[in-house]
Amino acid sequence: MGEGQEWSSSFWDCCSPCGTCFLAACCPCCLHGRTSSRLDDPTLKDDSMMNGGCCLYLLLSYCGLNFIPLMTKRGQIREKFGLEGSGCGDCMRACCCPCCTLMQHEKELESRAALLEGANGGGQGYKAPGGMEYR
Repeated sequence: MGEGQEWSSSFWDCCSPCGTCFLAACCPCCLHGRTSSRLDDPTLKDDSMMNGGCCLYLLLSYCGLNFIPLMTKRGQIREKFGLEGSGCGDCMRACCCPCCTLMQHEKELESRAALLEGANGGGQGYKAPGGMEYR
C-alpha cells in the first residue's frame, strides 16, 4: 500500500450507520451520487443523489462494470486527502465488496466535512456582533 494517512473508518466497518448501510445495499447508485456531490461540496448545500455519478454507476452496473466508478472515486478521495492505498488496492476493494467501498467513501467524506465544519467555527456561519448597550 502507498504511504499516506489512514482512512477514518475501517473498510470492514460497513454496518453503521444503518441508513447509509441500507442505501449502500439497496440503492448503491444513490449513495455513489451523494458521495460524488459530497466530494465537490462537503456541506451538501446542493445535495443531489441523482446526478452524473449516480447515472454512471447505474449504467455501468447493468454491464457488470460498477467497480470502475468506485475505483475511480476511491482514487480521487485518496489523492485529495493523502490517504493510504494504491490503484490496485482500489480495484480489488471495488470488485470484491462494492457495498463496503461505498460505505467507506461516504464515511470518509462525512468525517472530513465534520472536521471542516469544526475548523470553520462549528458551521454556524456568520454571526452579527452583539448590539451596543447603554449603561
